[in-house]
This record gives sequence, structure tokens and C-alpha cells, in this order.
Amino acid sequence: MSATILVVDDTPTNLQLLVKFLADAGYRILVAEDGETALEQTAHNKPDVILLDITMPGIDGYETCQRLKRSPETQEIPVIFMTARSQISDKLKGFEVGGVDYIIKPFEKEEVTARVHTQLTIVRQKRELQQMLEQRHRFMCMAAHDLRNPLTVLSCWSELGIIASDPIEMKGIFQKMKDAAGHMASIIEDFLELSILHAQQAGKMAIFDLQTVVEQVADQQTFSAKAKGISLVMQIPPGPLLALGNRSQTHQILTNYLSNALKYSPIGTRTAITMAATGKSWRVQIQDQGPGIPPHERGGLFCEFARISSKPTGGERSTGLGLSIVKALAEAQGGRVGAEFPSDGGSVFWVEIPVP
Repeated sequence: MSATILVVDDTPTNLQLLVKFLADAGYRILVAEDGETALEQTAHNKPDVILLDITMPGIDGYETCQRLKRSPETQEIPVIFMTARSQISDKLKGFEVGGVDYIIKPFEKEEVTARVHTQLTIVRQKRELQQMLEQRHRFMCMAAHDLRNPLTVLSCWSELGIIASDPIEMKGIFQKMKDAAGHMASIIEDFLELSILHAQQAGKMAIFDLQTVVEQVADQQTFSAKAKGISLVMQIPPGPLLALGNRSQTHQILTNYLSNALKYSPIGTRTAITMAATGKSWRVQIQDQGPGIPPHERGGLFCEFARISSKPTGGERSTGLGLSIVKALAEAQGGRVGAEFPSDGGSVFWVEIPVP
């Protein structure tokens, strides 16, 4: 959706000129001919940027800006002053009352659109930073809570290990300690992945053989499948099957999908990996015979910290970040993700990676 710009000027020719400049640039335009009307406009249609003339009938631009900055609803909207004045004192007063930039009359199209674009970019970056900080804070709170339990388990079993003497008992204690440490490691690993994604450190794009990646992921999960008596079935065309993306990120996506399928599947079931061309992409699907996802929980599957009521069948744990990371990794390569739930049960999770 295009950004909304409020233009405030009491000269009709200036309004017409600015509206044309900004409309040609693809923005949605609101207009006001005085400060009071501008304040009413912002109360009903909050713009992304305000172009504000200084000299107007009634309250001037300085007073209008001060009122905007006093309101929690409008104080974050960037205000660019417009004036024929070029004195330093006028500019300083504009910055003092909350303005972020100046445009000197007569207007030049390139300057107007460039200054508006700059402020929109700053606003977008501030919002993204705020969202990242909020997500980081939520994860830190969750991680602190989730790490506490396995850490307590690790500490308790360590104390028992100190006084234990029976070799069989010692083996069981070490196994429980290993499980608790593994759970803590998975939480930390997901946090690091989240940090990397928010830093936008997407891997380099290249042509790679997707068939080889699928086979590697399946081979690495063979032990986990055998441990639960789950048969892995692969149905993929003969290779090489070239894709355009990031090999390591695709490997991570498929590893997450397949490990989840094994995690939630009952003992003795079947998990199928299929691959087919769909237009300009390869689609890799992993279908399990697990409990599926309740309809009311499906909408948030690929969101951060999503929790589902289905429980792993082998006591495995989840931070609720895995599928959100999968989505981010796929989209960074120009791909897509999704899930389907057959009427006869189970789940089908898929990822599409572009062909060269």
C-alpha cells in the first residue's frame, strides 16, 4: 500500500503543484489549506509524512507542528517545513518545534520527492528496528523461562550423579543430563538463528542441485526415523534438479520440516518426501501420518513463538520459532512455504524454491 502524504499550504497553486509531484511518485495525497484543518485531517487519517507551510492564516506552521508533537497519536509523524525563507534562524526554529527537514520555495520535483522518500525510509527503518527489539525482548523472556526448567533438571541430576555408584543408574543419569543440555542448546540455536535473520544476513544465491540436498537431509535424519520405527519414503525425479537459491538455507528448511515430521509422528508410521516442478519453482513436500494441526491453530503456524496443542511423540521440545525461521529463509531466496492437511489425517509441509 502506498504511503499517505498530507500537504498543508494556503496557496492553491502550491497545492496543485505538490499534489502533482507526489501523485506522479505514487503516493496517496491529503490536502489542507490551514493549520486547524491539518490537525483535523491527522485526527481522522493519520499520514506517513506531513509537508507543512510555515506562513498561513490562523495558526502558523510552527504552532501546528508543536500541537502535532504534543499528541501521542501524531508526535512520530515526520514534518517537513515548506517556506520561502532561507534564514538560519527560521530553520533552527523549525527544528526546535519538531520539524525534521526543510524545502525551500520555489519547489523542484526531484527535491520534493527525494526528501519525502528519505523520511519514509527513516520511518520504515525505525518501525522495523522497534519490531525487532520487541521480538528480541519477547524471545529473551521466553528463553529465560524455558531455559530455567532444563537447567534445574541438569543441576539435580548432576547432584545425583555425584553420589550414584551403580553403572546402570549412572548411565540413566547421564542420558537425562544429555537430554536437558540438548534442550537448552536448541533454544540457544533458535535465538541465534533469529538474530541472524533480523540482521538480514541472507546467504548468497547460486544454482545448486536440489536433489542432492533432499537426499542429504533424508540421510541425516535416518537414525531419528529408525529410532521411532518410522519408514522414510522418497519420491523425487532423477537428478540433477537445479534450483536457484541458497543451498545451506534450503538444507536447514528441509531439516526443520523433516525433523518436525518425525518429532510429531507416532511410532511405526510413514513419512514421505516428494518433489515436483510447479511452474517456475520446485516444490518439496514432506507428508507425515501424525495428528495434524487443529484448524484454529493453522493461521499462526509460520509466526514467531507459535505454539500448537499437538505434542511430540518422543518427548522432544520446541521453542515455537522453527517454522517462522523456515518462512524467513525461504522468502530470502524468493521462495514460498505452506502447509496442507489432508482429510484422512496427517500434515503436508511444503517449500518452493525457484528454478534458474
